[in-house]
Amino acid sequence: MNKIVKKIFKSLLLTSFVSLVHNNAKADDAIMPGLDFNPDNDDEVSKVKKHITKNVIKISPTGRMYEVKEHRSHSSHRSHTSSRSGHSSHYSSTHYSSSHSSHYSSTTSGSTTSGRASSAYSAPKTPGDYSMGDRTIKQGTYGADVDKLVELLIKKFFLKPGQYKKKSGYYIYDATIAAAVRNLQRQAGITVSGNADKTTTGALQSWNENITIIELGFRDLANGDFGTDVNELVTLLTDAGFPPNPAKTEKKAGNYVFNEEIITALKMFQAYNGLAVTGSLDTKTIAKLKTFKKK
Repeated sequence: MNKIVKKIFKSLLLTSFVSLVHNNAKADDAIMPGLDFNPDNDDEVSKVKKHITKNVIKISPTGRMYEVKEHRSHSSHRSHTSSRSGHSSHYSSTHYSSSHSSHYSSTTSGSTTSGRASSAYSAPKTPGDYSMGDRTIKQGTYGADVDKLVELLIKKFFLKPGQYKKKSGYYIYDATIAAAVRNLQRQAGITVSGNADKTTTGALQSWNENITIIELGFRDLANGDFGTDVNELVTLLTDAGFPPNPAKTEKKAGNYVFNEEIITALKMFQAYNGLAVTGSLDTKTIAKLKTFKKK
């Protein structure tokens, strides 16, 4: 192969290779020489060869060619990528971590706050949790507060002892108990509503049973009882012509005491009127006594 052919072949080889790597080899400091050079000009061929050998390819002793420019470009790219990766890593480790940490802290803080709220939360009361005065007691209400209310109404002579309706083991505030509450409200001089509000229960707790107006027949009198019902009995016996001996009667807290003298007068009244002589107040005896009541 003569010298000119070799030059042309070499030029074509280099030209083809340059075309293949042209898109990848974009060094900022290199200007790709034109491909339309004269192969007969040794200087131009030498110039192209040197430029490509130096900036584009490298031929190893074994004949393998390496794309130097692409290699550098890749290195530069990897370096740039690494730099970007480092920046990304920095962003991730700083901003994301901070954001995530902040979010986590906020979430944790929220959970803690929620935990405090939960600990402060009070479950709804059960019927047994109520104390008298905690709520207004109305018909249909039941619970520990109603039990206490009934206990005090009986003790202070506003309610007769008896078997009242219960629910879940507690007394139910029914019409009978409401009537006793209205009687208390009238005597205490407070609003008569029939509902046991805080004012009513407060009045009941401080009420002196010795001043309760007890109607005759409200209770079964026993020896030693005293109250307004005993006072009424003495008045009726006197009106009927069977007055107890004043010298043998006694009083307590301003009221007559149901004692033997009064019991004897009551037996005499029953005997005279054809009633069972028991010395106690049954419905027939009370009804007969009231027929003698003076207006």
